[in-house]
Amino acid sequence: MKKILLMFLVFILLAGSLMFIPVIRRIVFSRWSSAGSVQSYSYTGENLKGGSSGEGSATVEKKAPEPTIERIKTDLIGREIPGWKFDKVSEFVNASITSVARTDIRIDYRLELRMLPFNTKEDTYYDAQIFTTYLMGDEDWYLDKVEEIFLSFEVKIPPGRWINIGGVAKCDLQPDPKNRLVWTSKSWDYEVSSGPNISDLTLPPALSYQVKSKSKHPVTVKLKFIPEL
Repeated sequence: MKKILLMFLVFILLAGSLMFIPVIRRIVFSRWSSAGSVQSYSYTGENLKGGSSGEGSATVEKKAPEPTIERIKTDLIGREIPGWKFDKVSEFVNASITSVARTDIRIDYRLELRMLPFNTKEDTYYDAQIFTTYLMGDEDWYLDKVEEIFLSFEVKIPPGRWINIGGVAKCDLQPDPKNRLVWTSKSWDYEVSSGPNISDLTLPPALSYQVKSKSKHPVTVKLKFIPEL
């Protein structure tokens, strides 16, 4: 009887051990698995390229291309400088960028222009130097400001008589020093001479000027209008 009872107890202990082993195993493995997951990392293409928003991710920004001379000519249409309004791209006979100053959010271009009005009846060419300022917007550069350095053109002056030349608002006039000329205006009560021996002469602003050549034959004079300081 004791042997039977002892065998019965041994059977119960073995059965209980077999039942508890999977439970103990599950507990041990679940703890190990959860502890290991804290240390695990997954690297994807987005992580390396800065696509995720996690700490340490790098953002790669695609910058808009800088405006070219062709883009600048288009952007100038509708803008004005003293003495000139940009109406059509076809007015630009020549246009070139002579200098550039840039930061991450601003680009200043110095341009040299040769222009012919689209509605002109004669080949009267205008030369200009201007500054254009571009600023970076949300997605692209945009033209913010246009400033004139000077505007110039040529006129033919016959000998011995006064002719009228229109002024440019808010600009001073620098006459060509190659020719001997006499200037006056309805705004003045005096005459001003210009010529080879008179350098850096600047005439005061006026709505119009009267000019007479001291030469005995017609002369072509280049006039340069500079914005007032």
